[in-house]
Amino acid sequence: MRLVIDSNRLMASLIKSSTCRKILLHKDFTFFSPDRILTEIEKYRDYLIKKSKLSEREFDVMLYTLLEYVTLIPFNDFEKEFGIALDIMKDIDIKDSSFLAVGLAINAQGIWTEDGDFLRQTKLQVYATKDLLEMI
Repeated sequence: MRLVIDSNRLMASLIKSSTCRKILLHKDFTFFSPDRILTEIEKYRDYLIKKSKLSEREFDVMLYTLLEYVTLIPFNDFEKEFGIALDIMKDIDIKDSSFLAVGLAINAQGIWTEDGDFLRQTKLQVYATKDLLEMI
């Protein structure tokens, strides 16, 4: 199943060995995200290191290990769909437009998120963690 992963699900996977990490590493799912997710992770890096109780080196190793399971999509590859996503998300949460655009660009089956704002759009199916857990 081709899914877009939002930054919060990836960050949750970084913090601890959890249900999120189990899903991210599961063979039945293929995850995609806009490459700007790295900027978001860097923004919260110190917080994530503190919460995960990992050293900086261990954190980097975990990040790069998890990123092996996420295909990062550069803006050029979803630029065409970005305008459509902006129009859909402008009155919902414009910051989430790139995640929707990636989903449209790769013909994803949905997005893995706990962000209720995505429930207000109808272009991508929304899967919560519990939904994916039921599939494995």
